[in-house]
Amino acid sequence: MIIGIDGTCLQGPQGEVGHYLTHLLEAMSHLLEEDKIYVWMNSPTSEEKARVSENRFVSVAASHYPWAALRMTWTTLGTPTMDSLIGRPPDVCFYPNYLALPQKHGKKVIFVHDVLCFTHPEWVSEDWMKALEGKLGKQGEQADLILTSSEYNRQVLLKHLPGIPEARVRVIYHGLAESFRKPAPPDKVKAARERYLLHHPYFLYTGPLEPSKNLLRLVHAFLLFKKTVATEHELVLAGPRGKVGDDFVDFIQSPVLANKARWLSNVPVGDLPALYTGAEAFVFPCMGEGFGMPVLEAMGCGTPVLCSTQAALPEIVGDSAWMISPTSVADWAKALERVVKEPAFKEVLREKGRVRVSIFREENTAQQTLSALKMAAHGHA
Repeated sequence: MIIGIDGTCLQGPQGEVGHYLTHLLEAMSHLLEEDKIYVWMNSPTSEEKARVSENRFVSVAASHYPWAALRMTWTTLGTPTMDSLIGRPPDVCFYPNYLALPQKHGKKVIFVHDVLCFTHPEWVSEDWMKALEGKLGKQGEQADLILTSSEYNRQVLLKHLPGIPEARVRVIYHGLAESFRKPAPPDKVKAARERYLLHHPYFLYTGPLEPSKNLLRLVHAFLLFKKTVATEHELVLAGPRGKVGDDFVDFIQSPVLANKARWLSNVPVGDLPALYTGAEAFVFPCMGEGFGMPVLEAMGCGTPVLCSTQAALPEIVGDSAWMISPTSVADWAKALERVVKEPAFKEVLREKGRVRVSIFREENTAQQTLSALKMAAHGHA
């Protein structure tokens, strides 16, 4: 079987979808016995190509077109097709970032990672909404199979895309990378704390600064907690600036939050296990998560997790995290206080988290994805 994969999410600054595909390809490369995977990229750099675990079953198919010309001909002529881009007719093509390319041969499988464009379009960038506008529904109807990362996402898709049969939308949970499956060693934690000047106990959030992450309420909850409890704890937000406004960025960097809240805008993935391990607790008050990988990363590193009661998070964490309404600043402040004052509470969450992450394994995600692609290729999706 020939599998074509759109690898453009691996190009440029690597976001969440790019990390997903990198780990998926790595895990799938160990499962293949005769099938071939061709990952298409356009004018990839050597660093971008290295994000694909190439072997005799997996290879990069590179083209060298001007991006503007590609987009124009896709829109006006429907060419070049995925078939020509990978250099052979595929049995199935997999599009890990919502939208499919023109394609002549083979079946079509797309992955939908989150559904904010349906539930909260105001939180989605204008450029991305234009890219999705009128396309996702049409492509969903044309796709032979739609994969998504949670039952929450699946139900939203079925509600907003009523022309798609239920059997054509399938859930495959993401797997947790091996680097997040155990606490970082003490020397790594110490080095990370020194590198980022973390001289006090801290609560940690990781991820982009986005409106859907509900970070303004989190900051206010932390300030309320600081008024109630005499403590040196800090709140650390680790992640790139997303689409939050200038007001929030100015606030997080203002003198009123000096020695209270910190924004680490550029944290390499390799530093995250140590930051998780060193945290008092991981806080994730998000309102529209389609999965919530950071909560699993924190649990895998042995860190207690406090998270929102909304969207896919209850499905993902089960009873292994303390869940709080994302709109209640007072309840979040009380949860932070409980973490500090009740060591036994932290230990219960820590142990439940370690058990929970055993469900989410990369090899399971790879096996289920490969099986879904084979079923689609043979018309049994």
